[in-house]
Amino acid sequence: MKRVGIFTATRWEYAAVRRIFPDGNTHRHGRARCFVGRRGRCEVVVAQTGVGPEKAAAACRDVLREHPLDLAVSAGLACALVSARIGDLLVGTDVWMEADDHEAFEHVKRLCAGEIVVAAVRAAEQAGLPVKTGSFVTAPRILWHSAEKQAMAEITGAIGLDMESAALAEAAAGQHVPFAIVRSVSDLVDESLPVDLNLFMAPADWLKGLAACVAAPSCLGGFIRLRAQMRTASDRMSRFFERFVDELPQDVTR
Repeated sequence: MKRVGIFTATRWEYAAVRRIFPDGNTHRHGRARCFVGRRGRCEVVVAQTGVGPEKAAAACRDVLREHPLDLAVSAGLACALVSARIGDLLVGTDVWMEADDHEAFEHVKRLCAGEIVVAAVRAAEQAGLPVKTGSFVTAPRILWHSAEKQAMAEITGAIGLDMESAALAEAAAGQHVPFAIVRSVSDLVDESLPVDLNLFMAPADWLKGLAACVAAPSCLGGFIRLRAQMRTASDRMSRFFERFVDELPQDVTR
């Protein structure tokens, strides 16, 4: 029986994957909230790591210490850096980490397991979900304005943007675990988020975030729209993983 780790950042993403398992056990491994269940020929660990590369890497290492895995998957929502629709599936072929100066990229590029890329595309197509493949980029902050997203797309040529995949890939590589990225589009390259959500990433900045919302009353409508987009993307993730786990090749390679 293959052991698969599916790593998500938020409760939305965790719930989207968790719901495909009828039963199992919930517990914690260090920093990560985990659910362990079985489906088909796989035992699956669904982990909620928290948002951002540092939390993702630490939680992945914690899980790997307790659960030797045959495959680690970065799952959840992502910003599309190419033309796409909400809920489209993005399957990574490789991933880069944006450096701290926000203008360069780390030298190490992590490749995704080629066989799993093929299997993920096949699962998405069988589930009737539009799917694109290509590079991902991981940033240590939320790119909330359309101009930032478009600049990132031009610089990198990536199809998707998130805050965890490169860190998860690095942690998995440290244990020689094959790695994959499958994410669903929750926001588009040409749309801005309602407000700079980085203001809500640290408790000390919450008042600044609330002040920004009060100063822009129209952001309420933006949050309602974003919530609907996240719900659509989460539903697509559930549909995908139902098919993917059932059809996962038993011989997982790099």
